[in-house]
Amino acid sequence: MKLTKLSLSAILAVSAFSAALNATPLEEAVKGVEVSGSARYRYHSQSDFATTVSSGNRGTDASRFSGYLQLISPIADNFKFATSLVTDIWNKGDSEASSPAGDTGGNSFTFDKYYFQYGANGLTVKAGKFEIPTPWTQSAAISGSRGNGVLALYSINSDWTVAGAAYLQTNALNGHAAGFSDFGSNDNLYALAAIGKVGPVGLQFWAANLETVADAVLFGEAKFALNGFNARGQLNYLKLADQIGAAEDAGIFYGLEGGYKNQQFAVTAGYTASDKDQGIYSLDADNDGFIRFGKQLYYRTSNVADVGTAFIKGGATVDKFGFELGYGLADVGSRDQDYSEAYGTVTYKYAKNLGLELYYSHIDLDNDTRPGKTAGTFESTNDEIRFQAQYNF
Repeated sequence: MKLTKLSLSAILAVSAFSAALNATPLEEAVKGVEVSGSARYRYHSQSDFATTVSSGNRGTDASRFSGYLQLISPIADNFKFATSLVTDIWNKGDSEASSPAGDTGGNSFTFDKYYFQYGANGLTVKAGKFEIPTPWTQSAAISGSRGNGVLALYSINSDWTVAGAAYLQTNALNGHAAGFSDFGSNDNLYALAAIGKVGPVGLQFWAANLETVADAVLFGEAKFALNGFNARGQLNYLKLADQIGAAEDAGIFYGLEGGYKNQQFAVTAGYTASDKDQGIYSLDADNDGFIRFGKQLYYRTSNVADVGTAFIKGGATVDKFGFELGYGLADVGSRDQDYSEAYGTVTYKYAKNLGLELYYSHIDLDNDTRPGKTAGTFESTNDEIRFQAQYNF
């Protein structure tokens, strides 16, 4: 939104930046500034923390508040500067995937992004610290993947855009992929992409290298939507770096989904699979770039070899209410395990910028090996409930 009035925190942030740029008067720095952000509260509870995806004890009840503020300021013709501030406050035993296992609660306040952006004649260049928008690192989470680097996009025409990126000191791994955590989280990432469409079909192709982790990563996606019907297919290839020393260093992931959607109703069915030997494809625990399913199932099966997941989900919108039901089955051949999850979600648009969400999820883990326990054959379940209130501005 265009700035007309600023909160105290926003004024202080703009004032600090103003002082750093030749002491530009505050009223001049404020002019034309775009302000956006969100405030989010979550309460999360689960019945059996031993079935969560990460090892270590996590509490059965947790609450978390996250605040996000972004300021984009014009500083010259075709140049902008952007920065964002993030605050996180969580209680003991926070069980969300983006929080450290076994944490004792706490709070943080960080400058999450800061970058310069140039845009003119179809060319956009960003330099600084900001999101890493590759398929392997896409994350809508406030604490999603970030990197220090340069991203350049060029629109060839109205249908096609090419991109190139080089990120240094990334946090893309987030300790998520097996075997990656030994190499830290500051690996350099280089990527090239072509994104466009042919008629009603949208296409994107990516190639990347992540130093010390992956020598080659290739991704392709095709999707279309016509008269309410839609479909999407993905294929990913990842070859681990030699220094990781994995017995099987190359893996493939693919996903297919399709369905129908209009303003009141939507239904989607799909299937995803990883190869039987290696299985790694995602570099972020909260990845949104790949076809995925579930509130709990995805975290149990991502980056695991020999997994096939079939799912169906459907929803409806009635006035300010939204409803969704989903059910998925996963066969984890590499572990001789079978998982199933059913969930239901209710959303309510309380006001233009304020939304409420409540979901309940139940997962069955047959032949499960619990974190920190001796391998054995038994069944376990976990019931999860989460309430969220989010205000966007």
